[in-house]
Parts: sequence; C-alpha cells; structure tokens
Amino acid sequence: MKGYIPRFVEERLEQSIASNLITMVIGPRQVGKTTLLQQTQEKVEKKQTVQQGSGGLSFTRNIFTYVLDDIQLRSSLKKDIRYMQKDIELSLGETLEKTEQQVYIFIDEVQKMPALFDWIKQVFDSNNEHVKFILSGSSAISITSVASETLAGRVEYINVYPFVYSELLEAKTEVKQHFFLDLIALMDSLAGGADNDGSVDSILSQMSQTAISVDDTVAALRTYFEKQFPLYHRQLLPVVRESTASVVETLFYGGLPRVITTPVQERVRMIKNYIDVYMEKEIGTMARNLDLELFGLSLQSFAQQNGSTLNINQVSKDVGISRPSLYKYLDLLENTYLIKKVYPYASGGIAEEATKSVVMYYLDTGILNNLSYVTSMQEMLRPDVYSRTVGSWVLSTILSGFSSLVYVPQITYWQNYSGHRMDIVFERGAVTFGILFSRPKDPRRYQATLEKFAEASSKDVVVVFLPFFDSVGMSLAYKAEEIHIESGKRVFTVEVPLQFLG
Repeated sequence: MKGYIPRFVEERLEQSIASNLITMVIGPRQVGKTTLLQQTQEKVEKKQTVQQGSGGLSFTRNIFTYVLDDIQLRSSLKKDIRYMQKDIELSLGETLEKTEQQVYIFIDEVQKMPALFDWIKQVFDSNNEHVKFILSGSSAISITSVASETLAGRVEYINVYPFVYSELLEAKTEVKQHFFLDLIALMDSLAGGADNDGSVDSILSQMSQTAISVDDTVAALRTYFEKQFPLYHRQLLPVVRESTASVVETLFYGGLPRVITTPVQERVRMIKNYIDVYMEKEIGTMARNLDLELFGLSLQSFAQQNGSTLNINQVSKDVGISRPSLYKYLDLLENTYLIKKVYPYASGGIAEEATKSVVMYYLDTGILNNLSYVTSMQEMLRPDVYSRTVGSWVLSTILSGFSSLVYVPQITYWQNYSGHRMDIVFERGAVTFGILFSRPKDPRRYQATLEKFAEASSKDVVVVFLPFFDSVGMSLAYKAEEIHIESGKRVFTVEVPLQFLG
C-alpha cells in the first residue's frame, strides 16, 4: 500500500488549527504523527497562497517547521532557548509579540526539549491571536506532565492511534465505514447537540428543546438500525473479499504505518524491530535504571492476559518481578501509548457490585500477536487466540474513531462478582452501549448477563453489540432486536460483523 492514507482525526485537527489554542498531537512512536503534521502544513500553505495580479503564485513566509530529532537544532536550543524565536522574527521582519500576520509554528517531537514549553507559553500569552503553535510528541510523561503545568488551559490534545481497518479499507476501496462515529452523531442529534452560530435565537432555540423520551430514543435507534445497516451491507457487498481480507490483515499485522506499507514478508520483522526500538529508545530513555530484559518478559506476560481482568500476581510469579514494579511498568506502557487500561463501569447505587480490577489492552494487534508468539493468520483465528486479539482490534477502532470528537466518551468495562461481564462500555446521551466479544454459550447465563448489565446501567436504554467474524463464509449478516428485560429497561441486542465496524 502506497501513498498517503487519510486519517479519522484529520477533520478535528483542521478545526483545532483554526482555534486560538495550542494544538498538541500525541500518540505512539511511528504512528504517523509527523506525516499527519506534514499534510496539515500543506493544507495551511494552500490556504495561505495568494493570487497575484499577473496570475503568478506567491507564498507568504509565515509557516515555520522545526523537527527536534535534529541534534544540531537541539544543541542550538540548549545554548539559547529563544533560538527559534530569533529565526522566525528574522524571517518575519518583526517580533512575534507584535506581529499581525497569522504565523504557524510546527514543532515535531517536542518531548525532546521540555524547556521549550516555558517559551511557548510566553509567546502564546503575548499574542495567541496571531501566533499558532502545532506540536507533536510521543511520550505522555514528558509532554502532558509538563504541559499540564506550564500550558494549563492553553492546549487542545489530539490523539493519534495506529491505522484501523476502516481507514485502510477506505484507502483500498473508497468505501467509508464510520460505524461508531455515525452512532455518536445519532446520539448527539437526539440530545439536541446540533451546532449553533452563537446567536441569541440559536442558543434560546436549543434551550427550549424538551428532553427526548425513552420511547422516542428507542424509536430513533430502531429506525437507525433499519436504515443504516442495510446501507453498510450494500456498500460492503461488492468489496466483501477486500473488507474481509482487511479485517484479517489488521487483526494479524496491526496498523503501524511502517508495517502496513512494508511488503508482507517483511512485516513481522518490522514489528519485532519496533518493539526492540521502543524498549531501547522510549523506555530506556525514560527509565534508565530499568532492566530491559525483565521489562521485555513482562510485556509478554501482560500479552497473555490481554482483554482479561489483570492478574498482577500471576504476572509477578511468571516474571519474578514485584507487584509495585509491575504497576510502574503498566504506567510506562500506558504513558507511551502501547497499552490502554480500562477501568470498571459504575453508576447509580451499583458501584459496590463492580470489581475494582483493571483490564489491559495492547493498542496494536500486530505488537500483541508478536509478543504472544502468534506466528500465522491461521493460528490467530483459533478461538482462544482470536478472543484475546479481537478486543484490542475493537478498542483501537473505537479510540481511533473517537479521536475526531471534541467530547470523547469514557470507555470502561462492567463485571459483577458473579462473573457476568460486558467487555467494553460507553455512554452517550440517553443510552448505555455495551460490547460483548464472546456470548455465553448457556442461554440462561447470556440472558442473566443482559439483565444484570441493564440493571447496572444508569440509563433507561441499553444497546449491546455482539460482533462476530466469519473469515471463511465472509458473512455480512446482521440482526438488531429489542429484547424483554424484567427490570423494564429497553434493551437492544445487535449482532454485527466486524466488517461493519469503523
């Protein structure tokens, strides 16, 4: 696969560029942040292009890019932290504090020079109307801990994740699948979340809207499923082979840009190299006294529990590392965006019934499979392996889609002490959404899971998605139905193929 692949997050990034806040693009190593910034800069340059009377084109010199991978640049900044400012002002012919030109300053890998944040704050405070900073970095520890203090209230964070199935499918077939975003858009429209222009009439119009009833919410969901699912089916049917292959490809290889753009025979080696470089450069730099061999063993042990309630005692026994050290490792993994920790759902008076353990997911399935020694697609599709991998695949898909939202739903899981479980839970508007990766084989236990989850929900409407994948028959079958729950809450169960998800 060659050429630039559009990302879900681009629209939100463009909106952020137009704001008066500092834009901070964060995400794992080699996930495409630099390429995304380059594409954004090109769009800004096109907007800054002016048409001369003679018909020729000229460019205003008001866009500046600095890449802190450059050792010479970092050396210059260590000598004089205002090195960038002097360079920019020399080109502008005026100071940043007084300029009335619209100036864009792109700084890549900003975590390599934390001292810049004080300078950025000073420039921002003096002229944020005309000076726009667009920053990127790959370490939450180096960036957010410093930025949250120095740049508090001045930054908009935008997360970038590995490529997901729907982004790659669109690049291959031009078929757009925005399953979770479409769902969120529906919920926001029901909640009166339409855009307003800030006028008195617009604001008062939204304030006068009455809360939508449970019956209206259910009717809207039913209509949505009846219209949207057939549309997805029609879009995917002509490309069912490509969509199925893309699901398998992303399940096995993940979505790191350098991996998916590499010939297939080299991809596993690329993933292993990524893990080695990650431990040497990312972890080795942040935790210099860390035993990297033991840390690598803990990565493998964590992979075996991917998507399950984390048993830290078992990992400690397997690797021979103390529990406090393992908790520090988990924090390192999350702060470098290799994993996502998901915490229990709790609402109303049900909090005491929820277990307090964390569930951990690797955010890239290629890394997960490599750490789990899954060596082939056939092995990956084995039920016990697939059940561990699909959780990371779905979670990454959700997070990538949600990265384009300003208000991102909190992602949790639900489990009670009887072992009834919902793997992923999020809420929007008047609805609690649950995703169940593996339906209990016993119909009574399955029904009990739905009952208990609905009781635990803070909402009167619950939707439970049951994703499945038929890699052989390539089925695109779907089914959405409302089921009876004794508590009286309105509950939908929705069987949906992975090919629909995006």
